[in-house]
Amino acid sequence: MQKRWLLSAILAGALMLLLSGCLFQSTDELYALPQPPEDFRSLQTQLDDVLKTGAEYAAPLRGSNTQPVQLVDLDGDGIQEAVAFFRVPTDEEPMKIYIYSQNDAQEYVLQSKIEGSGTAINAVAYEDLDGYKNQNGYCDKELVINWQISNLVYTLGAYSVRGDSVNEMMLTRYTDYAICDIDQDGQKEIIVLYVDTVEDNSLAQLFDYDGAAMALSSTAPMSKDITGITARRTAYLQNSVPALFVTSGVSSGGAVTDIFAYKNDELSNITLNQETGRSDCTYRLNTSIAGQDINGDGVLELPKPTALPEYQKSSSADNFWSVLWQQYDLNGTSYDIFRTYYNGDGGWYFILPESWKGCITVSRRDVLSGERAVVFSYWTGDENTTPKSFLTIYELTGINRESRATLNRRFILKRESDTIYCAEFTQNSWQCGLNETDAVSRFNLIQPDWTSRG
Repeated sequence: MQKRWLLSAILAGALMLLLSGCLFQSTDELYALPQPPEDFRSLQTQLDDVLKTGAEYAAPLRGSNTQPVQLVDLDGDGIQEAVAFFRVPTDEEPMKIYIYSQNDAQEYVLQSKIEGSGTAINAVAYEDLDGYKNQNGYCDKELVINWQISNLVYTLGAYSVRGDSVNEMMLTRYTDYAICDIDQDGQKEIIVLYVDTVEDNSLAQLFDYDGAAMALSSTAPMSKDITGITARRTAYLQNSVPALFVTSGVSSGGAVTDIFAYKNDELSNITLNQETGRSDCTYRLNTSIAGQDINGDGVLELPKPTALPEYQKSSSADNFWSVLWQQYDLNGTSYDIFRTYYNGDGGWYFILPESWKGCITVSRRDVLSGERAVVFSYWTGDENTTPKSFLTIYELTGINRESRATLNRRFILKRESDTIYCAEFTQNSWQCGLNETDAVSRFNLIQPDWTSRG
């Protein structure tokens, strides 16, 4: 089935090439079946030969490169090599990666092969790790392979391929990893994350090219008491300093984000509290709100959610959150950016004036179909005093949303293809300090920004 899929893809590509010249072909030629280019026919022959030995296609399971056969320019000469992934269940090293290059006749021939243990290839990436340039001045790319040994054990390997020679640059256990230029030397490094819940000794390890291999350069501790990584991302601190943000679950509940950066010539967890062994400054109980560049300045902000007080609360669960967004510098010092009401379900947030702190409560009013309302009210926490509403934000999705958006004193905040967001001020004795223009400028839609594996 996989072989037929590959051949179909090749034929489709060949058809596109043939169509460009079809206006100049005879009638007989137009009705002839398209033939794949000679180089792809030679590749298919090579792949068939491997399959005949008892091998089966074993495409990488995750990531952006999940095809069983991938075309990649590994040596930078502008001609793509073919990288094919197989499994031979009966072999001692069942996982096989065949690399085919084109010869002078433009036919694909076997160049080299990488073999590994395990049950699958979890993912593959192609990165320039050593800065090597061949005799023509082209930079090559190494293969970074995630070998799945079992459901719980993974190893990470990096391999340099030059001609028929394969050099294993590193091989280590891992839980997660990131490839980035953390030390800003113009060359990418690999940061390997390993979560040890048994000994509670989780580490981040920096592997850097030392002229021969990807050598362990330095290590930094991750927070204590973590149960597993839930998200990790390379982004910037203040002053455009690159960093790796790693969010993990905590055994007692909630989440903590360790920030790793290159400081004093080594990898450092800049937010780690040396006394507690945890990045306490980034701990949060609410795990539904992720870090993001919320103000669009190129620096990642982390959230610090605080539950807003609720009038006549009917359950112990917190429903409404004020979120303080903070940036960090290389010393691990935090800087407040602004505070928001964050509505994850509705896909929007509202920047709160500092004068509202300790003076408001929020409630939801969903009475009409296609109309969801969030009501901001003045309230200082006295259960004997009824909150006074002063601002309502509506999310309109019904077929009559256009007419409902201008009812009474409502004004438009934002339009989407199938949703209108609008608001309305309610007059009372408390002056909130905003007008319609202010409300529009403080209302924003939540943009997808943080990726669990990006």
